Amino acid sequence: MSLVVLMGAFLLFAYVIGWPTLPDGCITQGCYCEYFSHADVTNGAKGVRQHVNTWSNLYAIGTSFFVAWQLSRDRAGGASPNVIRSDDPIADLYVFVVLFLGLGSMWLHGSIAKQVSWIDGLSMYTFTGYLIFYTLNRWLVRTGIDAGIRKKIFWAGYVVTVGSFATVSALGVPAEILILTMVLVYFVLEFRFAGFIAAPRARRYWIIGIAAIAIATIFWQLSKTGGPLCDPHSWFQPHGLLWHTLAGVTAVMMYLYWRRENVPDGR
Repeated sequence: MSLVVLMGAFLLFAYVIGWPTLPDGCITQGCYCEYFSHADVTNGAKGVRQHVNTWSNLYAIGTSFFVAWQLSRDRAGGASPNVIRSDDPIADLYVFVVLFLGLGSMWLHGSIAKQVSWIDGLSMYTFTGYLIFYTLNRWLVRTGIDAGIRKKIFWAGYVVTVGSFATVSALGVPAEILILTMVLVYFVLEFRFAGFIAAPRARRYWIIGIAAIAIATIFWQLSKTGGPLCDPHSWFQPHGLLWHTLAGVTAVMMYLYWRRENVPDGR
């Protein structure tokens, strides 16, 4: 259902209604290298502005399908104290988070329009917010907090945090600062409170995930407009093909890391 709604709304704007006409602020810096027509932006023309940076986000359909498939297999194996392997709606939410991480980005690159490009930022805050509150939930499990209270803390805290960061971002605070802040909070929770999962396989997944986003960030920097890897007219757009897809790898690796908690390494 989420896929139908997200893609349906995107395609409606792109090919039926046309996009809003107020350019996004990134237009002054070239909007992540790939060429687009400024006239199409200001005229609200139909279609997508940056083809590679837009359609590369379809990777998220595959990553979310994988998470949903693995979650259904875990649930078929019976009840589990591990939330991400259970029938808890918190686990279902992550399927949406992984999907939205990619499909939300399409609104910026497809439109370059300020009125809808904020959805790109929202998709990143939904992911980093989940890192924080799922890890907080892991810690609360260890402290023996009642499941009902934990769920209230998760849902209230997650919604308020994501909404607040999206609002602050819309007011002009750079997304990089906000994302870095959320990531630092996650690291504190992971290593100071929740406890790094000890299973060797789990740790390998976490390391791969962190390495993927670190490499992605390097390519994100190098492929900015004017950067050494920027060729506006090339089919090879590192921002879309590497930054986007490696972020998806990180999302999957975090899921695989979490599902190993309290699970024998051979299972």
